Amino acid sequence: MLNNKIAWLESQYLFPHHFQQQERYIEHRIEQRAGAIRAEVYGLRRLGIDSGALAEGRFALRQASGLMPDGTPFEMPAEDPLPPPLRVPEHTRERTVYLAMPVYQAGNGWLAREETAQGIARYRLGLLDVYDYSGETREPEAVETAVLSPRLLLEGEDLGGYTLLPLARIRELTPEGAVVLERRFIPPCLDIACSQRLRLWLEELIGLLRQRGEALAARFAQPGKSGGSSAIADFLLLQLINRAEPRLRHLQQRPLLHPEVLYRELTGLSGELATFTTAAKRPLAQAAYRHQALEASFAPLIEQLGRQLSAVLEQTAVALPLEERQYGLRVAPLADRGLLKQARFVLAARADLATEQLREQLGPLIKAGAVENIRELVNNQLPGITLNPLPVVPREIPYHAGFVYFELDSRCEPWQALRQSGGFAFHIAGEFPGLELEFWAIRA
Repeated sequence: MLNNKIAWLESQYLFPHHFQQQERYIEHRIEQRAGAIRAEVYGLRRLGIDSGALAEGRFALRQASGLMPDGTPFEMPAEDPLPPPLRVPEHTRERTVYLAMPVYQAGNGWLAREETAQGIARYRLGLLDVYDYSGETREPEAVETAVLSPRLLLEGEDLGGYTLLPLARIRELTPEGAVVLERRFIPPCLDIACSQRLRLWLEELIGLLRQRGEALAARFAQPGKSGGSSAIADFLLLQLINRAEPRLRHLQQRPLLHPEVLYRELTGLSGELATFTTAAKRPLAQAAYRHQALEASFAPLIEQLGRQLSAVLEQTAVALPLEERQYGLRVAPLADRGLLKQARFVLAARADLATEQLREQLGPLIKAGAVENIRELVNNQLPGITLNPLPVVPREIPYHAGFVYFELDSRCEPWQALRQSGGFAFHIAGEFPGLELEFWAIRA
């Protein structure tokens, strides 16, 4: 009822109360309208903290602009005065510093003269030289104005009767009395430009997307990357990244970026990446967006995106190059020894023979083993690693017509020699016209 519209009636006496009530009504209607359009329409656009004052045990502002939770705009010091510096008491730890402005309370003073130091007043009386832009005279007239009277308050003080906007969090005071701020704290903001932490997160994420996109694109320049479910997944991932990177770059270049808009974009990106990086293929649980707790909202999400984008680079199927040597030997060096525990190995072959004929004839004539003892296996006719023919091509590797596939048995005795070996070796006895071989490691 405090914000009801004035009933303007004929012959009524006018008092300052009428105009003050009409002003409250208009301000309230504007705030109602803005609040109905979107939530969280308050916070900082710019914030500058005086580092010199911190060294002296005080908290002071150099500049600040934004909207208070009650809708009051401020722009300090261009349009509004800076609040007096706050002397931080000794032994202060883990306390939030607020920008505070008194709220309207019926019966309380709303305006105080500058020399008045007692009581809570939202405005101080000031004088402003105003020119009559429609008259002929160019002489200014001193007009009494209501100037905002902001102040800085510390968590733990009496905060009743104020609209409050968190500015920073004091971590501790040094033995010399200097104020140390919590660097992870992110104040409520209308634009991420006022938070170095949010800006850096966005910049690093765009860099990660660019690197992952370039790495995925480079895979398609490799031979044998034309098909298979692994190639399809890589292509869809590249499509996802190629969409997300310019969208985030566009947001980064906007003159005003609300943190909720960024949060919405990043949760969508995380949900899409979950299709490729989680066993359930479903979005991971996200912390709810809280405008008053941006650190708690963004930090887990950024960490999660970092893990997801790192997983993007792990190829399910890795092509291991085969180097042709003398006497029918082919060698595949093994740079990543972790594959021996994480992957299964498949040898693909084609020749100028019918597929079934190639599968039947080639298998018994291939001797596989560690590169260090392949000659011993061949010369002494010892059994090598067992090759089991596969009826269909594994879905992780590209399909090529005319190829047959053999999986190496990791449970057989000759496999154990690979643990101390530099790689795989294959010896093929006999002649197979047009023989081509591919060797793949498929991560589990």
